[in-house]
Amino acid sequence: MMTLGSLTGDLVTLTQALCDLPSVSGAETTLADAVESALRDYPHLEVLRDGDAIVARTSLGRAERVVIAGHLDTVPIAGNLPTRVVGEGAAAEIWGRGTVDMKAGVAVQLALAAALDAPSRDVTWVFYDHEEVEAAASGLGRVARNHPDWLVGDFAV
Repeated sequence: MMTLGSLTGDLVTLTQALCDLPSVSGAETTLADAVESALRDYPHLEVLRDGDAIVARTSLGRAERVVIAGHLDTVPIAGNLPTRVVGEGAAAEIWGRGTVDMKAGVAVQLALAAALDAPSRDVTWVFYDHEEVEAAASGLGRVARNHPDWLVGDFAV
């Protein structure tokens, strides 16, 4: 199985690892497996799965819950993998499929999910499939239909 490496290390490296695992809509399983495996290393998270949608959540009994969702899939690859870093220092940019929409955001989600073992509010992290296609196929919609309790929260992003 493919791995993502450390979720608490360098965000550029994590973003590149996420992007370099192709996950065109309908073919997210390899990336979903890697995300699930990585999250299972953190005992403060309950990890749940429906198809290629992964939900990880804290259950600390906090008064409020925040839900933060991001999608794993991309539009078709167009000669833009593997990723590459262009420039240096603060001006450096990561180029490649998924870097903007939305695997850099997923990298931040994963890093925070791993690091925040005692947040002031409980957090539900949602990583879902099939966002780049018709809404009827959305993994987020499927989770909402199959497991509405997984998405209960006071605020969502």
